[in-house]
Amino acid sequence: MNAALLLDLLGRIAAAGVALWAANAALRALSPGVYARSRYVFVGMALGLSPAFWTAVREMPVLVVATGAALVAIAFFARATEQWRGRHLWAFFGAMGAAIWMYPATAWTLVLPALALVLEWPRWRLAVLAFLLIGGTRWAWAHLGGFTFEISDALGWSLTNFFRPPQPNALVLWQPFGHPFFCLPLPALLFLFKATDIALYSRRVLALSMGVFLLYGAGLPALHPIQLLPVYGLLLLILFPAWDRFFAYGRYFFPRLTAALIGITLACQGIALIFFLR
Repeated sequence: MNAALLLDLLGRIAAAGVALWAANAALRALSPGVYARSRYVFVGMALGLSPAFWTAVREMPVLVVATGAALVAIAFFARATEQWRGRHLWAFFGAMGAAIWMYPATAWTLVLPALALVLEWPRWRLAVLAFLLIGGTRWAWAHLGGFTFEISDALGWSLTNFFRPPQPNALVLWQPFGHPFFCLPLPALLFLFKATDIALYSRRVLALSMGVFLLYGAGLPALHPIQLLPVYGLLLLILFPAWDRFFAYGRYFFPRLTAALIGITLACQGIALIFFLR
């Protein structure tokens, strides 16, 4: 293996590591009282063994890093809504700017958190304007350079693409919620989901942000499943309380059964990963 291939491989591994670390950081900020083991198992199962995640690492590592930056921004958004400290807001807008610069479409996952912070802290309007300018500059640079794999796709945006044959976006948008390409056991968490899981202000904003990104994806001229990685990250943050409920109560009341179910789930997800990446 020559030096260029080795550096490329190390870069892709680093991109995956950044995203996994960022997902854990966001879960820790949104659910500060949860045991670390619950977070680690969830991130490892739902993201570390996700075929969509590793496909993105292989085909579009910049999207993986940008998704990680967006998750870091969400972590600081959650801390800012609880503590309202200036350094958390600065960190949020810094991570937001990095995510938008690397992959401008991640702006759709962060525009509502930014708006929420602006409504609470009016003096931050100039900061939001600055990062919007950064995102606009990045879009213009990509567009003038002939790149069409990012937000430039939005030039042909139309809701008719949601139903357009032969590959309507409707067949792709649902995949983060239940397709084994993303996470095989994830639909089970939908049955454990409760309305109180999004009772927190920050979680409600994330749920709305997920809807905004799905609306953006619905109108793209061509939508690939890995482009939904940012919205998949938001979905994992929203569904984590359902997982933690199963993990905590199961290990307390039925430890052996719970361990067996988790082991079977990890094995099935590993098989799905091998199947989709072969």
